Amino acid sequence: MPSYDATDALDDLFGDEEGYSSGGGAAVVTRTEAILDGPAPASSIDAVLRLADGLPSLDDVQAVDDHDTSELTETELEQKEQTEAVISTALAAGDAAVWVIAQGLERAAKGRWWRRTHTSLGNYVEAKIGRSAVYGRQLRKNAPLALETAHKTGTVPKPSQVKVTSKTEEQYGREAAVTLYEVVRDVSSELGAHPTADSLMAVHKSLPRQLPEEPEQQREVIVQATRRTLGVGTEAPAFESDSNKSASIEAPSFESESNGDAPGENLRGDEEEPTEASETASDAEDDIEDAEIVPEHLVTLKDALKTLNAVNRAVTKDVFAQAAASPDDAAEYEKVRQAIIAKTTAIRNKALHAPRS
Repeated sequence: MPSYDATDALDDLFGDEEGYSSGGGAAVVTRTEAILDGPAPASSIDAVLRLADGLPSLDDVQAVDDHDTSELTETELEQKEQTEAVISTALAAGDAAVWVIAQGLERAAKGRWWRRTHTSLGNYVEAKIGRSAVYGRQLRKNAPLALETAHKTGTVPKPSQVKVTSKTEEQYGREAAVTLYEVVRDVSSELGAHPTADSLMAVHKSLPRQLPEEPEQQREVIVQATRRTLGVGTEAPAFESDSNKSASIEAPSFESESNGDAPGENLRGDEEEPTEASETASDAEDDIEDAEIVPEHLVTLKDALKTLNAVNRAVTKDVFAQAAASPDDAAEYEKVRQAIIAKTTAIRNKALHAPRS
């Protein structure tokens, strides 16, 4: 099955913003006109259509009766995961393309490239993208926030969503607007849903008149407001106060979804028994000895990794299943399960947002 690096794909789509500041050089014109001309470059269309190569063969998909409510077989689960990943990747590519178009329109507006062929920029926009001038203006206005949201969160927001978070930006600043989107996305994922313009607006309206200036405190306020608004309990907070960074759910890759999880959020490690290969790798990591020249902080991280490996081997799917089987302990089990999710999410957040070497 072909792989698809969504982060690289986003970088390719959005490009290096500094590269667009060359003052209307030939490369900028060529690239922008290619975008504005729509699907002319056959290679671009082929790249998207090739996503279909990652789908299971239709002939291999077993038809079932309309009234069949049986559990999915292992093969069906694999086909479902494979198919949903392709769907999510294609959707992400489409969302990203909208903001690439917005960047192109901004350059066309600045250079007045329409001046010899159209009576106004609005007419030019309608002719090039088949949408109204108002829609084009809105895309251009919201593109900077959308692009920063995509780069910082790994998820490409839709125009309707950015229309809402732009209100957050106006009132609280861009960082708060990006944080709002990220937090609503992650809390929605806990509920098995995706962020919508309505849910974003509801959380936006629930925020206090002023937010703390300190980013970590600001995030904490947004997290609490989101959880209250979306009806998620806070007994076991999903975001630790000392690591208030939402789990970065990247635009989906072919291997990133599992059984309906949020795009790009691979939770299979929480559900599957460790394979022989993974146990071997974990054992090897456990055997790493701390050389005298290793900095103290790196020793701490290695010790933490050893502990996590031991916990990962002990906490299997069967342990969860047996714990959940006792009706008398249902409330306690759910509390512990949520606490485990909270702690592992907090550690994952710290690692994801840690500096890269």
